[in-house]
Amino acid sequence: MKSFLRNMFAVFVSVLMMIGMGVTAFADDTTYTITINNTASGHTYEAYQVFSGTLDETGTVLSNIQWGTGVDSAALLTALQSDKTTTLDFSACTDAASVAKVLSDNNTNADAAKAFAQLVGQHLATNKKSSTEKAGPYTITGLAAGYYLVKDKDSTQKDVDDSYTSFILKVAGNVSADPKGTIPTVEKKVQENVKYTDNDGYGAGYNDVADYNIGDAVPFELIGTLPENYADYTTYNYVFHDTASAGLTIDKDSVKVYAGTTDITTSFTAVLDGQKLTVSCANLKAISSLTLTASSKIVVKYNATLNSSAVIGLDGNPNEVYLTYSNNPNQGGSGDTGKTPTDKVIVFTYELDTTKVDASDAKKKLAGAEFELYKTVGTTTTYETVADGKVTGWTADETKATQLTSDAEGLFKVAGLDDGTYYLKETTAPTGYNKLIKDVKLVIAATTTNGQNWTTGTASTALTALSISIDDGTATNGDTATGVVNATVADNKGATLPSTGGIGTTIFYVIGGAMVIAAGVLLVARKRSEN
Repeated sequence: MKSFLRNMFAVFVSVLMMIGMGVTAFADDTTYTITINNTASGHTYEAYQVFSGTLDETGTVLSNIQWGTGVDSAALLTALQSDKTTTLDFSACTDAASVAKVLSDNNTNADAAKAFAQLVGQHLATNKKSSTEKAGPYTITGLAAGYYLVKDKDSTQKDVDDSYTSFILKVAGNVSADPKGTIPTVEKKVQENVKYTDNDGYGAGYNDVADYNIGDAVPFELIGTLPENYADYTTYNYVFHDTASAGLTIDKDSVKVYAGTTDITTSFTAVLDGQKLTVSCANLKAISSLTLTASSKIVVKYNATLNSSAVIGLDGNPNEVYLTYSNNPNQGGSGDTGKTPTDKVIVFTYELDTTKVDASDAKKKLAGAEFELYKTVGTTTTYETVADGKVTGWTADETKATQLTSDAEGLFKVAGLDDGTYYLKETTAPTGYNKLIKDVKLVIAATTTNGQNWTTGTASTALTALSISIDDGTATNGDTATGVVNATVADNKGATLPSTGGIGTTIFYVIGGAMVIAAGVLLVARKRSEN
């Protein structure tokens, strides 16, 4: 941007320096065109004549300089005479030609050119020429010979994903300008804790899709960039606008803000209003702990807990962010702000429906079976706690585990599970049945679009399959729409012991007879031994 301004200023000054060189001017009624090579749509450019004059036969040298019709010349001259922001001394200037002389004497000062343009921009008249195109490149035609300030029309870049073009100073002849400068962007990422552990520059596991247990703290990141022309601003407002779905409870106290590895949290204000979190800095330029540049990134980190309102399966629990930012360098950064598109991530959770049946007759559903659900990660085993059929947390103390009891249909449900490996431990068998000796191994597997490529914002493209396997058997499909996987667990009937009468009496008779015979055999054997 500085090199662009320096080149433009040099052209301008070279023209102005011809004032005192006796160059012959050729007055005519020719009009000229300024072309702004911006391909972004939605701009309306305006050209204000700052100086008028006559062009020489080459169409490049302006002489007989007067104030143009696009400025309030009296107010501008007064402002120049007292102004210090340009670092140039206009105090002795009395007309347009003397102002041009001061500028020509400082023909290599690009900062002065920028400051001069900003001061001119504060003293414009209503007379202007405008572009009419809806998309670039843009042209402004019908311009009389002179020197022009070109700017975006006021309020045209408010709340859009674009910025005002820095003031451009141009001489007509037919000329063109190539505006420089990018606009900020924002991305949101969620950390996946099981399936995805890559680091794509966001930190290990951070991507667009994740799944968790209800009760888990889910880590999020917001990553914002700065514009290429950040140095042209004197103040810079920067605000993250984050919105969580009802299934996520944002922890405002967990908010941290970084620029690189530097913690700048104290320079930002975090405000939580229901499901909306704003993290804002009124002026990035005022942060004293570091100097930000166009290549700097601002990163917000925070946790949100997946709660009992979480959607099970589709449509998941989305979370999105957009950024508002200063976008008018011509006002130093104050005034209108731009707005990025939203970027979205999504968190899923699932439900386990378990049915207890008779091992010899699967159609017979067994009520009253009690189970504990647990998982083991490394050497740590934790047991679920459940309320109203939804996970509320996990405990290492088995005595605090929730007893899951099968109903009249043999069913018990646990909603709010991450994918992964779990175990069912039967603690009480239905009356007349044997308790399982071995715990049941369950593997819930979800196919999600992990990585940085979930761009549609549609939940069904983020969660594409769901299945469960029991005791390492063949996996069976679950339902992605409901997020439900089904497991069937069978109990065998207990052994039937004999009762008095009937066969029981017969058994005792047989046993008694056998004992008499055995006694007789022993007696005969002893007599033989004595003889």
